[in-house]
Amino acid sequence: MFQFDYSYADYGRLIDDLAQRLNVPVVNNQLIFPEAVATGSLTFVKLPNGIHVNIVNCRMNQDWLICRRKMKDEYYTLRFHELTIPDTLEIRIGDERMKESHTTRSIAYLTNSLSDWAYLGAKGTIYKGIDILFNAAWLGEYLGVQHIDDVLSTYLSLQVENVHREPLDSEYRRLIQEISEVDEGNPMRLAIIQNRVMLLIERFFLRIYERKRNIHFNIPMSKADIDRVMQVEAVLTRDIFMPAPTISQLARMVSISESKLKKDFKMLYGVPVYEYFQKVRMQAAKDKLLAGGHSVKEVAMELGYSNLSNFTIAFKKEFGLLPSKLLTAY
Repeated sequence: MFQFDYSYADYGRLIDDLAQRLNVPVVNNQLIFPEAVATGSLTFVKLPNGIHVNIVNCRMNQDWLICRRKMKDEYYTLRFHELTIPDTLEIRIGDERMKESHTTRSIAYLTNSLSDWAYLGAKGTIYKGIDILFNAAWLGEYLGVQHIDDVLSTYLSLQVENVHREPLDSEYRRLIQEISEVDEGNPMRLAIIQNRVMLLIERFFLRIYERKRNIHFNIPMSKADIDRVMQVEAVLTRDIFMPAPTISQLARMVSISESKLKKDFKMLYGVPVYEYFQKVRMQAAKDKLLAGGHSVKEVAMELGYSNLSNFTIAFKKEFGLLPSKLLTAY
């Protein structure tokens, strides 16, 4: 088993210490894991606004235990993780234990340096994530969120419930992908990453803030219910260029009724199943058009639209402009 412990709030120091432990170099703030331990990389980014970001993309080639020990100084880490767990994974936050096996998980959650945090993962686990390190004073200053201590304490008080496991929806995934894929040689790299990181932070905390303001903010769903809906979302968005499974098929996959699936999905993700699927498809279309090299007709056909006008209507409904006007608008 590979084991690594640390107890400080400095991702620059973390990547250096981890590299020394693994006996590998850090090149341009990136560590390439040795194959005996993992396949993939860890990248450290210090943003102009002062916060630290770690970008992880690896497959564990042996069992892992990585642990951040509690500290006297109070810092927060906002973690956005996409996990493929062929065997087992245990997330430890203080005295809590969240065990998963033979599944996938795409979640965002907050940890506090006043409590231990650890990942105990089995060989074969695929771990893609973005960790954002900051303190409460920074958050209040840069986001301008009033009563930020109340928001943080409200969030942390929910850790015994399921609300603290924010599912990664299509918008979270889009931002994470843009952070992970920005080219090292891009002169705007730090500005792009900082922009997307700020959007991630703002989206996460404002959703928590809105829940705090709403006296009914607790999601009346069990852990099992939330897990089932997250499985459905993963299946639904696995290949958005293919027709979506039917509600009946999705419900059978997770062994619940169609009515319960529709109710729970809307409760967790805010919109009905197929409206969610359509939003993901339109975002994919927008990304392709902005990337260049594809005509509006080609993108529409790839999404399965035989009638170009139907695609144009759907695109305008989602973004408020015609796809042909997209590039001039941006």
